[in-house]
Amino acid sequence: MAKKQLKIALVLRSGGDYSADDVCTLVAQLPAAAEIICFTDTPFVTDRVTCIPLSNPYRGIQGWWAKMDLFRPDITDDLLYFDLDTVITGDIKKLLKTSSDEMVMLTDFYHPEYLMSSIMYIPNACKKRIWDTFWDAPQRHIAECKVTAKWGDQGFIRGVIGDCSRWQDLYPGWFVSYKADVVKVGENKHATQRYSRGNGKLPADARVVVFHGNPRPQACGEQWVPPLLKYKPETESETS
Repeated sequence: MAKKQLKIALVLRSGGDYSADDVCTLVAQLPAAAEIICFTDTPFVTDRVTCIPLSNPYRGIQGWWAKMDLFRPDITDDLLYFDLDTVITGDIKKLLKTSSDEMVMLTDFYHPEYLMSSIMYIPNACKKRIWDTFWDAPQRHIAECKVTAKWGDQGFIRGVIGDCSRWQDLYPGWFVSYKADVVKVGENKHATQRYSRGNGKLPADARVVVFHGNPRPQACGEQWVPPLLKYKPETESETS
């Protein structure tokens, strides 16, 4: 029997830089047959997306900590997660067939010894451990995850699981960073001598571009980045 496709998971927490517009923009780039869920504190109605209310308001902390809802034990699906500042530039249907009891995360583009949580495969088998550990002492974990060696939600996850498979090893060339692999030093204000190694062009094999911070995708001025789609509720479109 063929393995069922993974559900794609997104997270939208209000009060930050992202809105339902960003969800719609990314959804339009994802495989047409994919089932998509979005954990959010501002549920919306749009084609292809099932909203799941966040379990906690996550007030007073950085928005990325809302990713902890991806590990909720009441959601038993294996998940393929994307940050909302991801741009899909090629065929990624193969990712929906990922199957393992081990997580898959990115190798950090700046610090390859660490993990990065912008894109994750999350099997149900590993959710409870991460969820229980975080909620046992959330303020302590948040306070500890403010240094490069243990940064944010990805530093916390690495502290729990140790390590896991890396997307760049499974699919060489598919996953790139805009600031590390695209922009060219001396030609782009977002390029840095320390981390940027691009030539100003999208690498030929790239299928997933991670923006991680500024610039946001639609602010970078690249022709291969799709324009921001405005969220239009289904109820509005049906009556217009």
